[in-house]
Amino acid sequence: MTHAARRPLVGWSLLVIAGLHVLSAPMIYPDSLRSTWEAGVVLAVEADPALIAERGVGFWYVTAGLGVALLGGLVRSMERRGDAPPRGLGWGLLGLTVWGVALMPVSGFWAFLVPAVLTLRQPRVTARRVAAGSRGRP
Repeated sequence: MTHAARRPLVGWSLLVIAGLHVLSAPMIYPDSLRSTWEAGVVLAVEADPALIAERGVGFWYVTAGLGVALLGGLVRSMERRGDAPPRGLGWGLLGLTVWGVALMPVSGFWAFLVPAVLTLRQPRVTARRVAAGSRGRP
């Protein structure tokens, strides 16, 4: 498979992780999300200091998933243009995996190995450089 025909797997893998993260939140933190909803959502996490821990855990879980979705969308856009994600992203995802697994071995942090390895294994030549090279440009 040529680089130009490579499927945008890194972005998709991040989007799948994000989707699973957000969709699983009501099953993992039902009380947290219910409490936040019942408090009216706006300012709910900090409104009652006694409930910050309960409401905050669901908030951060969903927020982390949304952040990964933004990253996945950006990477997918790069890949669709024919650009490989930067190697630093792969190393960063690998570091995130190690950090998360060290603190929570039984968790979803293992899933980040997929986009980390996919990123680190991609060729570093972008489609634009290949196209420029085929026209005799450096």
